[in-house]
This record gives sequence, structure tokens and C-alpha cells, in this order.
Amino acid sequence: MQFKHPEILYALLLLIIPIIVHLFQLQRFVKTPFTNVQFLKQLKLETRKSSRIKKWLILATRLLSFIAMFFAFSQPFFSDVKKNQKYNTTIYLDNSLSMQLKTQQVELLKMAIQEIIENSKNNTTVSLITNDKVFKKLDQKSLKNELLNLKYSSGKLGFNNILLKSNQLNNNKINSLNNLVLISDFQEVNKLIKSSVTNVNSRISLIKLTSNEISNVSIDSIYINKINNKEVTLKVIINNTNIERENVPVSLYKNTILIGKTTTRLSKNKVTEVEFKIPNNKKFDGTVQLNDPFLTFDNTLFFSISKPEKTNIISIGKNTQYLSKIYTKKEFNFSQKTLNNLDYNSIQNQHLIILHELEKIPIALANALYQFAKNGGNIVLIPSKNNNIPFYNQFLSKLNLGEISTSIKKELKITNINFAHPLMSNVFEKKVLNFQYPTVNQHYKLKTNNSSPIISFENEQPFISEIKTTKGSVYLFSSPLDNSVTNFKNSPLIVPIFYNFGKYSFKIPQLYYTVGKENIIEINTSVKKDEILKLKNETSEFIPLQQVFHNKVQLNTSEQPKTSGFYQVMSNTSTLRSVAYNYNREENDLNYTDLRELFKNESNVSISNSIKKTFKKLNEQQKIKPLFKWFLAFAILFLLLEIFILKFFKV
Repeated sequence: MQFKHPEILYALLLLIIPIIVHLFQLQRFVKTPFTNVQFLKQLKLETRKSSRIKKWLILATRLLSFIAMFFAFSQPFFSDVKKNQKYNTTIYLDNSLSMQLKTQQVELLKMAIQEIIENSKNNTTVSLITNDKVFKKLDQKSLKNELLNLKYSSGKLGFNNILLKSNQLNNNKINSLNNLVLISDFQEVNKLIKSSVTNVNSRISLIKLTSNEISNVSIDSIYINKINNKEVTLKVIINNTNIERENVPVSLYKNTILIGKTTTRLSKNKVTEVEFKIPNNKKFDGTVQLNDPFLTFDNTLFFSISKPEKTNIISIGKNTQYLSKIYTKKEFNFSQKTLNNLDYNSIQNQHLIILHELEKIPIALANALYQFAKNGGNIVLIPSKNNNIPFYNQFLSKLNLGEISTSIKKELKITNINFAHPLMSNVFEKKVLNFQYPTVNQHYKLKTNNSSPIISFENEQPFISEIKTTKGSVYLFSSPLDNSVTNFKNSPLIVPIFYNFGKYSFKIPQLYYTVGKENIIEINTSVKKDEILKLKNETSEFIPLQQVFHNKVQLNTSEQPKTSGFYQVMSNTSTLRSVAYNYNREENDLNYTDLRELFKNESNVSISNSIKKTFKKLNEQQKIKPLFKWFLAFAILFLLLEIFILKFFKV
């Protein structure tokens, strides 16, 4: 029991006055002589005994009446909250995309909003935390407005961050009782660590919202499976959770125009792949869609393929005519340089570098090529018939490619084509085994690391092989292409081989980026000193972090954008490129934390599936039960009892 005005209780000391009066009040009895003394003595004893009982009863009723009045005016009450203690409630409401799941045909988030509004008290203020916003000290009206305007967030706030934000809201509150209410579906993907919750002074209420049907079909990702001069083959990965369905339609749109549709069978809890083909050499802003009534955010996936730019190619070494005929100005920016007139600064601007029959590779060039390959550039290495082998091996060793061991002068036919290699997979309509084989009369024996042959000699030794670097490739010829050594330049293979060297060296930019993650986007453009690039769509625009290089601008996005879709990279009023953003797919995982098992021995943590019951319990904790009326009633009761004793208790 607590008192609103405990200082009034000091008045209880005044009760000593009536006690003293009752104890020392001397009442003299008048003696009257009678002949029968024995009878009078007996009557006198009985009268004194009755009077003493009556006096003690009156004293008791008066004291109890005064005590009850003093208690009444000190305003006693019962409450879980101490008299000078403030009651603070902080609510975390999970508005992540997984809360789109439905229970009784209502989305979990919308159901939670409705129940919070219905069960929150009108005379209290609460603080609200969501995945993307924090609201401090909201009254009932403000809380209702914020909840009704609450949108889904692509971000997921970790529970350590929730506790940190809650502590920041209440860290200046002295002598306060803090209650933290967490309302979420508690997916396992967002790990809830026991120690992070139990090492908190606040009372924590966990309300786990569950759907009546845990099922979902989602478009997980998309990637380029194959690419050639005519078309690009896309593979769409579809995830399926707890559903088995036949003839599920999957549609492909270019902007808003339907250009492809297929159906697929979904096996329960298995991944399905769907294939689409689109034209190559064209800008393509595509959307893949399917219909699923459960989680809707993952039913759509956006991707963007930019119109191919010209590939920058430089040939260093011997000038030739056949390369300039293959690399036409319509598709390539091709140049030929000798070692003497080479600008080393231009190397990093290229997509493909051809080292054309250099007798040696200088150290300065080797270092520049190392940085070029490290950044993802491709290199074609054609040796000279008069190779300086130590210089070549120094370069090959720097890139960890292998070595050239010796020169072999022997005539060999070029007979074997690796039709499975990406460079050759779409060159022929069918496998050709009887064409006129080109020959060589000199080649180098190579010892390479993890190479894959593209074209080989009749003795199975590679004529052209590919060696993968960290981000690019090195295409290595084992023979010079000088006319005195080989007639390969007269072969029909020369054009598709070198053409594909160039086309495959220009990497298609990333198909899409993920909302809420750090993304790095490289734009091949040059900007002036005070110019900036920005991202823009129909409803919003923002300026990302950007770093300017000689021939490109690197954009870095993390907190922006907030929504999925297509965004245009703008320089002033010019559109440089289109990029696509999609929501993170990690919330497709419909596995949830078992809260009761995790916190089964924690008294500071309460677990419930009902917002209504939890809020009722919290409201009861704040409720003050006044006892003023009861003590006032007792005071009146004791007063009436005293009157009754005085009137009906005869001496």
C-alpha cells in the first residue's frame, strides 16, 4: 500500500491525547449508606466493571475512527508502480516485409496496428520504434496517426539495435519503470540472442505473431546463363515453401509490355528454374512476375541490361590489318600501338589488351598489365617467333599463369575445337570435323595453371587456351601468328575467335542491386569538377556517395533507395544508364524462433501470442487502486458504532 500524502500520517501521534484522557479521567462515585451493606457492595462492583468495559469500547471506536480518517486523507492506493516512479512503455513494431503474411485474411502488420490502437490507454504516452523510424512520447491520437500511416520497410532492425534505441529513449528517466514490448514474427533469419534480451533492466514482453498458413512462392534471383551475338538466355530461380502446384505462370515484361510467359511445376520445398531468352545488343529493363497470395514483396524481380557500349581494345606490338578488319568502328574502339608510342595511362581505360608478338615484355608494361588484370581486364597474349622467354616468364609468373618452357619447331595441324567453351559454343550450328585444318611450324611448350583449351593441336596440346584471373581472363596462344609460322590468319576460325575475345571482354553490368545493402555501381563517363550524378525514378531522387576517376564515376548506395524498381542515373538532364533494385530475399525464410524454449527460465521476459492480453496486463500494472473511500467508510462505521455503544450500552 502506498500513500499520496504520507505526511498526514504524522497526525496519528495526536491519538495519544484521547488515550491520556481516557486513562486519567477520574470519576468520583457518591456513597449512600444502606442497612444491607452486603448487597450495595455487590451492586457497586458490577457497576464499576460495566463502566470500565464501556470506556474501553468507546476509546477503541474513537481511535479507529480517527485512524481511518487520517488514512483516508493521506489517500492510500495499491499500484505496481511506486508513488514517485514514472511508467515508460516502449513498443517495437516489426514492419519488415515478412509481416505481409496473413492470418484470418488480414496481414500481420495491419492486425497488429489495429490491436495496438484498440488496447492502448487514452491517458498514457508511449514511444514507438519501427525498422526505419523512432517516435518519442506519443499520446493516443498521435500514436494512432503514426500507426495508420506506417508502411512496410525493406530493412530489418537487429534486436541489439532495438534495445539500444530503447535505452536511448529512456536513459535520462530517473526513478522510472520501463516496459519494452516487442511485436514481431521473430524469424530465425534475424537471430534473437538470449543474452542480449536478458541483460536488460526493463521488463520485456515478446508478442509473437503467427500466420495460419506458412507458405510462400518467391522469385529468388535471375542470372545470365548464356550469351551470344543474337540473344541472351536468362535463368530465373523460384523458391517454394510448403506448396506443391501445377502450371504456375511466370511472366516476363519489358517495361510494361509482356514479351514472354511460361508455366512451371512447383515441387514442395524445392528450387525451380525457368528460362527466358531476350535479344542481345539492346537495352532491356525487365520485370519477372508471378502470382502468390502469401508474401507479395517477392513476387516481382526487376533487372536491367544496358545497351552494349563499344568495347575498348588496344593492340600493343606489331601492326596488322586483320585486327582492324575484325574490330570495326561500329562496335569497337580499336587502336594499335607500338611500345615506343604507347601511353601507359590509357591501359586502364581498355576492356581488352592484345600483346601482339612482342619480343619481350618490359617491366613497366608488366606492372601496368598486372593492375589491368587485377581490375578485371582481359589480355590476349600472342608470342613472337623470337621470344625473350625470361621476360615472358617474368610476366606470366607475376600473374601466376605458368611459364613458357621451350620453342619447338615442328609442323602440327590445328584440329580440335572445344565446342563447349563459351567463345565457341555459338560459332557453329553443328560440330564441324572435316574443315581444312590450319597448320603451324613452330610453337612453344607451355606449363600453365588451371587453363582450359579453346583450340588444340592434333597432339592434344593447346593452341589457344584460357586462364582465369581473379576477375578476368588471359587468352594465351602457343604459337605466333606470323605468316612464316602459321596460316591460321587465313582460317575461318580467326574472325569468330578474335571477335568473341572483344565481345566477351565487355562485362554486362550487374543485373540488379539489393535495397538496404551497400552497392557499388560503376558508370563509364567523365564529369566536370562541379558536376554530380544522381539516381531518380518517378517518385523520388537522391544523390548517392560518388567517387570520380579518370574515365568513370563510382556510385555507392546503402541507405537509399528505400523501394524496389528502376532508377535512372542522371547527369544534369541526361540519362546515363538504368539500374534496377530489388528487396532483400532473406525474409523468404519462413522459419521462426521458438521463444518459449529460448526464454523458459527467464522471469524478466513474458511471452504471448496476443497483443490484447499483453496490453491488458500492462494496463493493469499502471492502474492505481485508490483506498480513500474504503477508509472513509471505516471512519463512518466506527463513528456509528460509538453512537450505538453510547445509546444502547447501559451502565
